[in-house]
Amino acid sequence: MSSEKALILDFAQPDAMKSILPNTSILSSHGANWQGIHVEYHRQPPNESPAHYLQQHSIGIIFSSAIGGVALNGKQYGSEPCQSGQMFIAAAGTYFQSHAVEEHEFMAIAIDPTDFDNTVHESTNGNLIEFIPHWPISDPLIFGIGWALKTELQSGGLNGTLYVDALKNALSLHLLHRYCAQKPKLQDVEGGLGSHKLQIVFDYINDYLSRDLHIAELANLVQISPYYFSRLFKQSTGIAPHNYVTQCRMKKAKQLLKIPDLSIAYISQQVGFHDQSHFSKTFSKIVGVTPKKYRDSL
Repeated sequence: MSSEKALILDFAQPDAMKSILPNTSILSSHGANWQGIHVEYHRQPPNESPAHYLQQHSIGIIFSSAIGGVALNGKQYGSEPCQSGQMFIAAAGTYFQSHAVEEHEFMAIAIDPTDFDNTVHESTNGNLIEFIPHWPISDPLIFGIGWALKTELQSGGLNGTLYVDALKNALSLHLLHRYCAQKPKLQDVEGGLGSHKLQIVFDYINDYLSRDLHIAELANLVQISPYYFSRLFKQSTGIAPHNYVTQCRMKKAKQLLKIPDLSIAYISQQVGFHDQSHFSKTFSKIVGVTPKKYRDSL
């Protein structure tokens, strides 16, 4: 297929890879209210994908051995046995094609370029970011983040959007460090957030516990980047933002459980859980007993 006729693969769309692969995804982040990152997990038969352009910065992680190869911007990276854990990294706009001659499982992770730039801009001195294509490579940190994202999808979002944001930000900074032409210059940040800024964030979290929260919106409250916000917040509180929010949700849940007329389903919604099952699992993990047993013990 000529580059003029190539498809554009946009992971922001549901079942994005259905246009180039035989089977739909086993797992997908579409509809999960994740911001700036998209994940699909696939099991596919032997196939050769049509050539396509990548709309987002993309990572493909192999989870089962398959003999195959890829082409990045027309450069062929031959057919060879692929091992579990190997991956490719490609920038948005890359012209991509792949083939596999055995059934295989893999994960696709895509980061929106604008979100990536917003996360890392304080480390790039305003210069353009140039990704260097890589295949095949093994990177334990990326594999670990990918596995954590897969586990979060399998759990139905048990740890929440702030947890996914933290994984996304860590992945973005790692990509900048290891796979971009420009060498980042991270600033040393010490001292945490000032008490006034910290109180602004605390008040906002408590006001909006009933909905999904994102690191970018918390960082915007105090006008710093998501990456530096997370570091400064942890310096101030001793815990990551997503852990702090979970603690706040459990504290409020305990207060609401003291009101007999409130159902547990209603309480779960008021503290930011989409369904009662996730609330009960998280409450049991943090408090040590189910919400019902906690209420019965009062």
